[in-house]
Amino acid sequence: MEKRRRRKKKKDYKYTKYKIYAFSAALILTAIVALIIPLRPKESKVEKRSLTKFPAFSVQSFLDGEFLNGVSTWYADTFPFRETLLAGNTRYRGLYGIRNNQIHGSIQAADAVPTKRISLTDIILPNIQRNMESLRESMREAVSTQQAADAANGGVRRRQIKSVPEQVGSVYVADDTAFSLYGFTQDAANQYIDAISALANKVDDDVTVYDIVVPISTGIYLDEKLQNELGCSDEQAAIQYIYDNMDGKVVTIDAFTTLKNHSDQYLYFRTDHHWTALGAYYTYCQLMKEKGVTPTPLGEYETMVFDNFIGTLYAASNQTPSLAENPDVITAYIPLATNEMTYTDLDGNVVDYDIIHDVSDWNSDSKYNCFIAGDQPFEEIHNPNMSDGSSCVIIKESFGNAFVPFLVDHYETVYVVDYRYYPEGLTALIRDRNIKDVVFLNNISAATTSSLVSNITEIVNY
Repeated sequence: MEKRRRRKKKKDYKYTKYKIYAFSAALILTAIVALIIPLRPKESKVEKRSLTKFPAFSVQSFLDGEFLNGVSTWYADTFPFRETLLAGNTRYRGLYGIRNNQIHGSIQAADAVPTKRISLTDIILPNIQRNMESLRESMREAVSTQQAADAANGGVRRRQIKSVPEQVGSVYVADDTAFSLYGFTQDAANQYIDAISALANKVDDDVTVYDIVVPISTGIYLDEKLQNELGCSDEQAAIQYIYDNMDGKVVTIDAFTTLKNHSDQYLYFRTDHHWTALGAYYTYCQLMKEKGVTPTPLGEYETMVFDNFIGTLYAASNQTPSLAENPDVITAYIPLATNEMTYTDLDGNVVDYDIIHDVSDWNSDSKYNCFIAGDQPFEEIHNPNMSDGSSCVIIKESFGNAFVPFLVDHYETVYVVDYRYYPEGLTALIRDRNIKDVVFLNNISAATTSSLVSNITEIVNY
C-alpha cells in the first residue's frame, strides 16, 4: 500500500502535443498570410492615410539598421486585414469590463496660456547684426532657387506643397461621443498672430481682414473640471490670447461665446473632429452681425441630409465600437443663389462641381466631403443674383468647408483658399481679384499647430 501511494501518476502528454502542433500551425499560417504581398493594404480608409512603403535598400541603410527598422515598420503597418484586426482587438479589450469612458493616446503637457505676449526684442537684438551676413547669403540662395523654379513654371511663382495631414491627437471617449484633447502651444500661436497681422498690413486700407478661431467640441461640451483632469488647455483663454495680441487692423469674431450659448444643440459630430453645419451657421451669424448684414434665416435653406457618417475620431480611438454603433448625421444647407462652383485641384485642373454634393452612396468616413468638394487648393463661386462686384476670400482648413456655403448669398464672388495646398501668394490674389473681405477661419488646434500655421505664413509672405 505504501509503495502504491508513492507511485507517481503518469502524465498524459497526448493533448499537450496536439495543442503544440495546433499553435505552431497557426503561427506558420499567420506568417505565410502576412508575406502575401497582394493582401497587404496600401491605404487605410479608416485612418485616411497612405500606409508605410517598403524601404529602399542601400548598403549604408542596412549597416546602420535603418533598412531593417523600415522593414519592421512596413511589416506591422501593412499587415493583411489590419483594420479588421484592430477593430477586433478593441472589441476584445472592451470585454475586460464596463468601460464607458476611455482615453486613447497619451496626455501631453501643454504650454500655459499667458495673458500677455512678452516681446523678445531686447533678448535677440544683440544677435541680429552678428547673424546678418549669414542671413543675407541664405536669402540670396533662396531667391536664386525660386527664380529657377519660377522659370520652370513658365514664370508663374508657385510654392512647394508639403502635405500636412490633419491630426486629432489624443482622444477621450465618453459613451458614444469622442473628443479630441487640446493642448496650447505658445510659439505656434505667436506665429499665427504674426501671419494674420502681417497680411492686414500688406493689403490696401479698404480691405478688411477678419479672423475666426473656432473652439473644438471639448471646449464647448465638457465642463472645466473634466477638461482639467484630462490635461486640456483652456480653449477660450487660448483664443482670447490670440485675439488680444492680434494687430488692431484685424477684426476678430467671437465664435466661442455664440457656440457656448447653443451648447445644448448638435454643433459638433460625435465620431468626427469637425463641427456640424449648424455650428458653422451660428458663427456665420456672428460674422454678419459684425458686418452689419442680416444673415439668411436657417429655415429658408433647402437641406440635404446624409446619415451613417463615421468620422476621424473613430479611427483615432482604435475604432471604438460605441462610435460605429451610433453614427452621425450630416445636415447640409444649400445656398439660395446657386449650388454651382468650380475648384482647381492639385494638378491645376479646373473642375465644375456642387457646393453641396450628394454623397449618399459614399463611404461612411467620406461624407464630410459633401461640403465644397472637400479640401481643394482653390475654389470659386459666382452668385448669379448679384452684380455689384462684391467679393471675399476665405482662407481655411477643413473646418471652413461647412462655413463657406453660408457666404454665397452675400457676395457676387466667393473665393476659397485651403492654405495647406494653395501654391501661390495671398497678396497678389487679393489685389488681382479686387477682394475687399478676407476671412481667416481655423479651429483652435490648427491655429496653434506650427506645421499648419507655417503654411499660412508662407502664402502671406509669398
